[in-house]
Amino acid sequence: MTLEEIALELELAGLSREQQIKLLSSIKRGGFDAKAIDKKLILMGFAPIFTIYDDEEDAPKKS
Repeated sequence: MTLEEIALELELAGLSREQQIKLLSSIKRGGFDAKAIDKKLILMGFAPIFTIYDDEEDAPKKS
């Protein structure tokens, strides 16, 4: 996802501009980690919005 797409999702979720800037700055520093951002959103009192994760990391490997 691009920063613009992430910003749009955060805006649609109802975050204030200040909250959006805080999260976007965090993403710029550390990269986009959907699970980590959702955890931050939950701590801020919002529902998680990046719930589509790359399940291949968690799925068992096929032989």
